[in-house]
This record gives sequence, structure tokens and C-alpha cells, in this order.
Amino acid sequence: MHAIPPLAKPFAAFGAAAGLFAVLGLGASREAARLVSPLVPMLLTAVVAAGAGETLRRWPRLHDPALPREVVALWVAVIAAMAGALSGALVALVTWGPDGMPRFTLGGAAVGLAFTPSCLVIFDAAKRAARARLGSLVAATDHRTVLATVAAGIAFASAVQVPALLSANASLTLTPRIQLVLSLLVGAGALAMILRLQRQDRASRAILDQQARDEATLESTASEEPATTGLDLGLGGETWSRLSDVHYRASGRPDVVLRGSIREAIAAFDDCARQRHRSLVVATCGLTAVVVSAAIRLGVFL
Repeated sequence: MHAIPPLAKPFAAFGAAAGLFAVLGLGASREAARLVSPLVPMLLTAVVAAGAGETLRRWPRLHDPALPREVVALWVAVIAAMAGALSGALVALVTWGPDGMPRFTLGGAAVGLAFTPSCLVIFDAAKRAARARLGSLVAATDHRTVLATVAAGIAFASAVQVPALLSANASLTLTPRIQLVLSLLVGAGALAMILRLQRQDRASRAILDQQARDEATLESTASEEPATTGLDLGLGGETWSRLSDVHYRASGRPDVVLRGSIREAIAAFDDCARQRHRSLVVATCGLTAVVVSAAIRLGVFL
């Protein structure tokens, strides 16, 4: 097991989107939220979320394989609620002063709990990204899965303000049209990012499939060399080299042609593909919700 990748930046990006669209979304039901400049909660939530992400990364107890899934989810919820409460308190302090802190602290905690499933999915993806050797095919696909998961969370956050779009209760600092454009741009950007990551992963999967075919050929004929040298799949400690000593000396190629288990690498790729498919569904649903809400209230945005 290798070190889990840093979570400060992914959580900061997700936190910024959550803070921005949570305040815009609350504008549909809370007059106080409409008075807040969206820039303040976006920046403050990004900083707090970065700290929450690193807390999850550095807490050894949460990485214990024997820890039940329910316990992990509970602690992630606690950290998300605490981060939300802290963000709400800071927003209130900066915008209204101490008088607004109790109300916004509770509101922030509620928002943090609402985003707990997204935080948990990002955390799970990051833990899986620690399983493979750095620089390997599996490590690369795991990293893409983390990015796709974060993009899905951001797309989900962009749809939080759908009630505000439907009711046309915009922030006093942003017009309804600008709020709509923000959601559309963020949702579409997240969806485009996931699609790009999927294309990159298909290219890596083609390399893996070629190696699987090469292995089958070598096992049946023992007469060809694999097309790629020095390739690390990332999982499994075995080495694959079907070259005889004479063949090796004649070719001048390194003895270790492929390192890792093709079977384990294929299983990891399949798992990541399923995760990215779910991310694609979430991002698509989020963008669709924004588009539909805009179509319903088309007259407001024209």
C-alpha cells in the first residue's frame, strides 16, 4: 500500500463549488443568504475544505482495512459537518459579525452533512489510488478516477441552486442570468472533464489489452517479444519475461519486460471504469437539472 494522494486541492475545489452554490441555492428560501457576496463563502469554504481533506488523508484510523464501512462513513460525516459549521461561522463573522454566527454555524453544518456522500466517494477514490506503484498504469487510472469523482461532486454542487433558479430568487449581487450561466458553465466543464478522462483511460486500457494479448502469444509460441518494454502495471509483485538467455542477449533488451499482474490490473481498470461511469451519470444529471430548471423559467433568464 502506497501513500494516499494529497486531498487538499481536490477538497478545496469541491468545497469552493459547494460554498458558492450552497449560498446561491439558499437564496431561494433564506433572505439572509441573498445578501451574502458568493465570493466570500466560496473562498472560505475552499480553505476549510482543504483542511478537512488533509485531515481525512492523515488520519491513520480511517485507513484501517478492518474498520467497518459504516464507521468510516460516520467519521467522514462528522468531519464534513464540522467543516461546514466552521465555514458557516466564518462567513457570518466576515459578513454580519458575531450576531449571525449561531444561525450560520448550524446552516453550514447542515450543508456539510448534505455533501457527505460526495466527500465519502472522493475519499474512497483517493484510498483506492494508494494501492498501486507510482508511475504505473493502475496508478494513472486511479488518479483519473479521483479527478472524475471530484468533477462529479462539483457538477452535483452546481445543481444545488436549482430551487433558486426555479423560484428566480437570485442573490442580490448576481442576477438570475449570471447564476444560471455559472451553473451551466461549471456543470458542463465538469462533464467535459470526465469525458476527457474517460478517453485517456481508454488509451491506457488499449495498452493493457495489448499486453494481455502479447502474454497469450508468448505462452503459446514463446517466439515473440512484447511490444512495450519497461511497463509497470502497478499491482502484483511478479515479473513477466518469456525471453530465453540467448534471445535476451541477442535483443539487448532488459530482462524485466513487464512487472505486475495483468489479471489484477484488468480488475482495477474495470473497477475504475465503473466509478467513472457513475461520475458521468451524476454530472449528466446535475447539468440536466440545471437545463430543465432554466427551460421551465425561461422568461426569467431572457
